[in-house]
Amino acid sequence: MKQKFIIVDDFYESAHHIGSEIDVDFYQSKFKDNALHELTDKISIILNRNVQVKHVFNEVSYENSYNPIVANTACDWIGVVYHNLPTETNHLGRGVSFYIHNATKLDCFPDKLACDINGLQNDNDIVKCFNTSDRSYWKEYINIFIKYNRLVLFRADLWHSYGMGFGNELNNSMKYQKVLIKND
Repeated sequence: MKQKFIIVDDFYESAHHIGSEIDVDFYQSKFKDNALHELTDKISIILNRNVQVKHVFNEVSYENSYNPIVANTACDWIGVVYHNLPTETNHLGRGVSFYIHNATKLDCFPDKLACDINGLQNDNDIVKCFNTSDRSYWKEYINIFIKYNRLVLFRADLWHSYGMGFGNELNNSMKYQKVLIKND
């Protein structure tokens, strides 16, 4: 069976330093080299294979910021590392969510076999079938709650959303890093 997601608490050794610059472009951060090294080494160990970190995004999602349902076929894995201290959140703690498409019962972007079974012949058919802007076409099957320094690592082709933002300023909003990963 293919592993779909992995949760690792207390991920970064220097979480405080890395999180202190969450509102700065990751590649402008003075901690980027240490963070990239730690991300690559630890995720390679977790997945038991060499990986390449293709891109890292520092994200701050404020109240009512919308994150659509997406799947990514350009990378193999996605990691989300939360940087909210427990004292900074006044919310339900809802983080990344995973979805099943109601009509097809697929929890991931369709491969060739799934396209054949569902009569999807081209990209236009896929876009029409998987309406990611209308949540009534989807059922959330799991939500992994926000916890400080938690890594949520999941297969990139899974239908997912990063959750609804909260807070109105940096110290009370959802703060996370999104990491795009390729198998080496």
